[in-house]
Amino acid sequence: MGFLRVEVGLANPFQPDRRTSLELLVDTGALLSVIPAERLRQLGVEPRERRRFKLADGRQIEREVGEAVFHYDGYEGTTKVVFGQEEDAALLGVLALETLGLEVDPVRGELRPATLFLFFAGKKAKSSVEVGCPHCGAKLTVDPELAAVIAHEPPPDKKYDFDEQLKGLSEAERKREELFRQQMAAEKDRSKLLDRKFQESFEKAKDQPITRPIRDIDLE
Repeated sequence: MGFLRVEVGLANPFQPDRRTSLELLVDTGALLSVIPAERLRQLGVEPRERRRFKLADGRQIEREVGEAVFHYDGYEGTTKVVFGQEEDAALLGVLALETLGLEVDPVRGELRPATLFLFFAGKKAKSSVEVGCPHCGAKLTVDPELAAVIAHEPPPDKKYDFDEQLKGLSEAERKREELFRQQMAAEKDRSKLLDRKFQESFEKAKDQPITRPIRDIDLE
């Protein structure tokens, strides 16, 4: 395709009226755009940080970085720019292209609007499935086609009613006391039954004559 150069507008993000235009080389291998530092300072753009960059020959250099507004064919976007030195080429990087929503047309050798994708906007897809957790009450929305969770609803906050908790404790205490009374009553009934049987056996023994036990000598 060869080299692609485009004329772009550049402005101060805090003073939009301060604008200029310049020709940049489109470089899809560079993340940030490189603008001559003198042109940026003419617009009132100030550096906000200093970053380190690696060159093709392996050397590393440092450059100041700021932000500027790009204009191209009715598209506008704010992105980071490198304060280029005299030996640096003026470039339009990938981040600026994405911010503007543009891409390179390799056939025509020009910039064209990129196809923008927006996932999960608007109403939920009919194919999505909601799954609720029986333990905590959280809800997950799963897309079967993507095999992924696309939404998560946290479990509802648990609100404790102390009066209800005390009522439950009182009811449990009442049941324990009732069970204890039933066990004591059953024990008393059992004691009465044993006493009655003993008395009955004792009365029968009184009515029977007393006999001497038979010894082996008596059988001779």
